[in-house]
Amino acid sequence: MAKRILIADDSPFWRERFRAVLERDPSYDVFEAGDGSEAVQKSMKFHPDLVVLDYAMPVLDGLGAARELRRTMPKLPVMLCTADKSACLEDVARESGVPVVFSKTDWTEMLSFIRQELSSGPSASENYQPTVA
Repeated sequence: MAKRILIADDSPFWRERFRAVLERDPSYDVFEAGDGSEAVQKSMKFHPDLVVLDYAMPVLDGLGAARELRRTMPKLPVMLCTADKSACLEDVARESGVPVVFSKTDWTEMLSFIRQELSSGPSASENYQPTVA
């Protein structure tokens, strides 16, 4: 059965590019949202196995969406991506229930995390260790 991944980002270009990368793996069924509110609504409707949230989105940002998803679907794996990753954002994200934040340029790291999280092994969010360049 295909794993369902929701990508929420206000940039159609980035969503489409990341979706294309993910869909190279036929075991992923990917769908999209343009803001955090839509991400929450689609998550309630489609029950994804993992959600990728952009940090800066209109209507409801990634952290707000993550908090709502944690409240309604506490076991749903959520990751945050941003153009401006910082230690401060990582701290705030953890407080919002998001264990990992990626720079939007870290395609390899994001894909590695997603593969690990969606495998049958231990939760990537609990055991994730980024590679050191």
